[in-house]
Amino acid sequence: MHPTEAESGSHVVRQQAHPLQALSSRLRFATEAPSWVIYLPQELQDRVNSSVGPTPSFGITFESVLKEKGSFQLRPGAWWSQRIWSMSRDSKGCREVQRAFDEATDQEERLAMALELRGHVWEALRCPFANYVLQKCVTVLSRENMNFIFQELKQKGPEMIQQAARHKYGCRIIQRLLECGPADQVNDLIDCLLQDAINICAHPYGNYVIQNLLDQSGKLPTTGTREQRRRLLHSLMDNVTLVGNESDNVYVSAVMVKIMSVAQREEKVQLARSLLRVPGLLRKMGTTRHGHQAAKKVLKTLTGSEHEDARFQLYGHGSEATAESRRKAASMRRQET
Repeated sequence: MHPTEAESGSHVVRQQAHPLQALSSRLRFATEAPSWVIYLPQELQDRVNSSVGPTPSFGITFESVLKEKGSFQLRPGAWWSQRIWSMSRDSKGCREVQRAFDEATDQEERLAMALELRGHVWEALRCPFANYVLQKCVTVLSRENMNFIFQELKQKGPEMIQQAARHKYGCRIIQRLLECGPADQVNDLIDCLLQDAINICAHPYGNYVIQNLLDQSGKLPTTGTREQRRRLLHSLMDNVTLVGNESDNVYVSAVMVKIMSVAQREEKVQLARSLLRVPGLLRKMGTTRHGHQAAKKVLKTLTGSEHEDARFQLYGHGSEATAESRRKAASMRRQET
């Protein structure tokens, strides 16, 4: 907010210091690095920690490193200083904060803004307004600067992270972290989600998190992501009857469609065969939009008699015994030819 003309004339409004200046001033006579140093960019952590000994002042060292990096410059007071969290919880304020992130001059300024959310990540994740600010943080911060977000989520434990994946707003944060986070942190996050993969797949919001996870594994086909996708595949194979559950069908089927799109050929065949082994399952799947798409992918994946069985289950009428008769008849026709 800009000061009024009267306030400017009487110098009632005091200019606020740039966050980096304020930090250096407050720490000028500190003799050791405080705990929040872990949230600074890794390069800055290394430089500062290597310079701090038993006698030098941490604050002076911190200031000298910032000056050398060209980050410690005299700038006008930031209107958002000490206001990020309060504004983020307001419908209008959250838009102002998002705009401030977009208009920030460099990563140091974005980090200074983001650190005002430190200690509030879990609250922001569930807030109808602050979740947009947290999403903006994740998308504009460099990977090394978003560690504090991952750390605050990890402190809540796996069950709370899984709960966040099923939350109306939290699912958005988890997806942005999967897309933008550093690889090691993302892998840890995926491992946590896979511990409760089926319940997340069957959830109205959680299924989007799993689909996003599969998209990321398709873009980064490393050994780690392939193993994680294999674990998800086996969870689905062990719980294929959920697809026939009317209440869960639409969500699990949507995940089935995604995995049948991004998985390797042998993975698709494994999943298709597990669906085929449950009598009447493909027909139930065919009654919903996502289920029908998944069933069609099963038809495209299977060949020979398995394809015929799948087609009959999906479009035919009859019992399992009739399907067995059709398999035998198809086998006889192939032998005759």
